[in-house]
Amino acid sequence: MLVSRRPWKRLLLGLVAVFALYGIVALPSLYGDFLWFAALGYDSVFLTILAYWTVLFVLTAGISFLVLSTNYRIATQNLRRIDAPAPPWTYRAGIVVFSVLIGLIHASAWDTVLRFLHATPFGVADPISGRDVAFYVYTLSFLNLVVGYLLLVAAAGTVLSLSLYSRQFVATAGTVSDSGNSSDVWAYLSYLREYAYAHVTTNVGVLMVLLGAVFALDRYELFFSPRGAVFGVGATDRTVFLPLLGLLTVTALIGGLVVLANTRFQDARAVYVPIALLVGFFLVGNAAGAIYQGFVVEPDELNKEEKYIKNEIEFTNRAYALDRIEEREFPVSETLTREQIDDNRGTIDNVRLWDPRPLLKTYNELQIFRTYYRFTDVDIDRYEVDNQETQVMVSAREIEFRALPPESQTWVNRHLVYTHGFGVAMSPVSTVTADGLPAFYIKDIPPNSSAGIEVTQPRIYYGETTTDYAIVNTKTRELDYPSGGKNVYTSYDGDGGTVLDSTLRELVYSIKFMDPRIVLSDSVTAESRLQFNRDIQTRAPTIAPFLEYDRDPYVVVSNGKLYWIYDAYTTSNNYPYSDRVRFRGKRVNYVRNSVKVVIDAHTGETTYYVAEPDDPLIQTYRKAFPGLFEDFEEMPADLRQHVRYPEDAFRVQAQQYLVYHMKDPRVFYNKEDSWRIPNEIARGEEIPMDPYYIIMTFPGEEDPEFVMIQPYIPEGRQNMIGWLAARSDPPNYGTLKAFRFSKQRLTFGPMQIESRIDQDADISQQITLWSQAGSSVIRGNLLAIPIDDTIIYIEPLFLESREQGSLPELKRVILVHGDRVTMQPSLDRALAVQAGAARPEAVSPDTGLSQAELERAQTLYDEAQAALERGDFETYAQKITALGELLEASESQRSTRSETRSISSVRPNLASRAYRVA
Repeated sequence: MLVSRRPWKRLLLGLVAVFALYGIVALPSLYGDFLWFAALGYDSVFLTILAYWTVLFVLTAGISFLVLSTNYRIATQNLRRIDAPAPPWTYRAGIVVFSVLIGLIHASAWDTVLRFLHATPFGVADPISGRDVAFYVYTLSFLNLVVGYLLLVAAAGTVLSLSLYSRQFVATAGTVSDSGNSSDVWAYLSYLREYAYAHVTTNVGVLMVLLGAVFALDRYELFFSPRGAVFGVGATDRTVFLPLLGLLTVTALIGGLVVLANTRFQDARAVYVPIALLVGFFLVGNAAGAIYQGFVVEPDELNKEEKYIKNEIEFTNRAYALDRIEEREFPVSETLTREQIDDNRGTIDNVRLWDPRPLLKTYNELQIFRTYYRFTDVDIDRYEVDNQETQVMVSAREIEFRALPPESQTWVNRHLVYTHGFGVAMSPVSTVTADGLPAFYIKDIPPNSSAGIEVTQPRIYYGETTTDYAIVNTKTRELDYPSGGKNVYTSYDGDGGTVLDSTLRELVYSIKFMDPRIVLSDSVTAESRLQFNRDIQTRAPTIAPFLEYDRDPYVVVSNGKLYWIYDAYTTSNNYPYSDRVRFRGKRVNYVRNSVKVVIDAHTGETTYYVAEPDDPLIQTYRKAFPGLFEDFEEMPADLRQHVRYPEDAFRVQAQQYLVYHMKDPRVFYNKEDSWRIPNEIARGEEIPMDPYYIIMTFPGEEDPEFVMIQPYIPEGRQNMIGWLAARSDPPNYGTLKAFRFSKQRLTFGPMQIESRIDQDADISQQITLWSQAGSSVIRGNLLAIPIDDTIIYIEPLFLESREQGSLPELKRVILVHGDRVTMQPSLDRALAVQAGAARPEAVSPDTGLSQAELERAQTLYDEAQAALERGDFETYAQKITALGELLEASESQRSTRSETRSISSVRPNLASRAYRVA
């Protein structure tokens, strides 16, 4: 007797009703998203992703429903033959819900299917099977998705059918228990063999065939095996597990076919024997693998694994682009001369003295002006100032609506009035005012520039913290910026956002944001524009969710406008033999910084530029989304000057280079030249030393350039062993250089330098005096700066009052070179102490002193004052005496001007005072 289809019809009608109700809410939101993509010119991207998602959902949900409902129908038909009651409706409901959930889960894997259909070869073959890397990156992922899905659905169908038969068996057994008549149980078991046997064994046979496919794919998963001394196929994998998985594949496939054929013959041995063989081979094979690893490989591991270790080194270096690193020796000199300093002014003048943490607080104290503005991050970049590449720190002044008083946080204010931030603050990394504060290149509202970097469009509608939607071009004017005791208002003049030119659109977005005021507000007109997804960390991934994004987008001033540059990456977890790392919350073993995303802070225009066109993954995405990407050369030339090597990419490369710089398999195996990231002291804590941007001149080259560097120390020791640099300026953008120090000579590492700073009596006493005077001393980042063939260490000291609202001030610069440590009020004075005065210059007509003599005099005076503050009267007298001798030696060269006489008269008084104190 056939199962009635009426319950299924009712269930499907109910499902249609649920989807219709869901559509009332979801479809307007989906349509609103489409309008958003279309306003950006990326409607084809939206439709492509939606098409893949929809097809996958319908396909996987439909197949799941077909398999499960077929199992349900066959089982209920068999049960009807013994007049068993129909199963409860919850089984049918469960089938529908399970099918929908499976469809939703697998629809999210649309990216895997898209990459498979548009696969681009890598041109690199694995050394075992000879397959192109593209097979592992694209095809293997797709096949695992398909086989995994089919196995899941087949297992669900098997569980469903067993559940239906078991339910009836339990019910029959319960009836026997009540009546005491066991004949019904035996009749049921006889029925099972006659009617249900074919159904159950068919499911088991299908599962075994699919399991064979899993074993076949597992042979390729060995290329990501962490077993033993090798990541990827090692000696045990090649000798034992590859043949084992081949045997299991054949056993499962043949066994599955035998089980399927047994549905006709119904011989139990045809089921038990294949399963027993499969389990036996699996257990024996794994035991053999453990024995082979423990008794054959490990006693002679280096020789057995050497060629496989070589594969790991080669493929890991390729996957992280470490094979592009130019390596050279760096013979560290212990000499720092004035000539070296003068020849490297591009480096010296751009040494980063300002630490981002105290500088951010200073920006927020000096450049906010109203509570509803906030600086949230300080970025490092470079600009041309006075025809010189100058490193700067820059931060965007964004809107902070939550800082307004609660009574002012109305819907109108949140979405119509306080719509945008305004301008940036910018200061050079190495310049300090007399008060220990940053010397601004750009400051105030409206922006005031002192370095020729003009900001003519300072409004920030799209940024890092603009999470609320905004409606612009309304009857309510927007706050533009504060001016004295008044506010200046404006109307948006850009083309960013979706035009609300119809009641339908207003209604769509009212539903999307669950906010009826969008359609009800009289301020919203046909010219109004709705701006959402304004924070760039949401905006860029919404458009291109298949890319990974850097943690630190940065703001750029270009041709008077503000832009955000956001680095994006192509990644994979399936590059053979390549060691996996955690990157942006995922486990990956292939990373390329292939895309630079540029976002206009005023209009929200978002452009994806391909920075690494040779990357096969980005080529794949360009084929799938032909209207999304532009060539890097299409980026405006001024913006290209601000492209920098991204920190996240450099971090993962620097991390992998700690070990994979060892190219010799034997050295690699013994880890005899393993490196690690050094630590530094910051805010009283020992923390890993982050990579940092500097402007420097590479040894043997002439022009300074903007680079990011990471120092290294040997594993288990503290001396510096080398450093890695990533270049950012064209035409060398993206290239890396590694400099290795001699292993026979000691070069102090960062923590050794920190210890020497701590042990310096003068520095320690001065910090104690400041702390006792009610101030907090903040130690900035310790920077290792290459100068020609030597290394100098620089660490700034900031002083901050413990009172509320205090400003961190840069008070001292500590410079360490070799075994000499000095702390001075400025970097130039510290360099003068370390390497002597500057080159001879013209004599000042007012003082009769050269510039070098003036610097030396000021240095001696500052050192004398520091000694006096800490009560070191002997040093104080020595410094004052030296100052007097300097002035006396130059007295014969002085003119008779009154200012000169004034300076001369100071000298005997200072000297006599020193002698009296002594």
